Amino acid sequence: MEASDPQFDTHFTHLSQGRLCFPFCSDCQRFHWYPMPLCPHCRSAWLAWRQVTGRGELYSWTEIHHAFDRRYVGPLPYIVALISFADAPGIRLVTRLVDAAADSLIIGMT
Repeated sequence: MEASDPQFDTHFTHLSQGRLCFPFCSDCQRFHWYPMPLCPHCRSAWLAWRQVTGRGELYSWTEIHHAFDRRYVGPLPYIVALISFADAPGIRLVTRLVDAAADSLIIGMT
């Protein structure tokens, strides 16, 4: 996913304003990720972006030592993590962890 992908514009706009938001269905009351025009759970079009606290739990992670894309040669190694959110059930967000050492990470940490 890149910041230039139109389907993610709202996500990146919220992030630039210091908010972490995910699509939320007004009909079935469930979050989903990634952005799509219909709810993947009930197929409703009544979607809105809902803010979450941003406090997540480490579900899984890996440390990347080989750049598969030229844009990421400089920051090697880096950590990619899968984060779940208590206030956004069902969401697991893939993200890069910054200022984290691999030997300090524990599954389930917040």
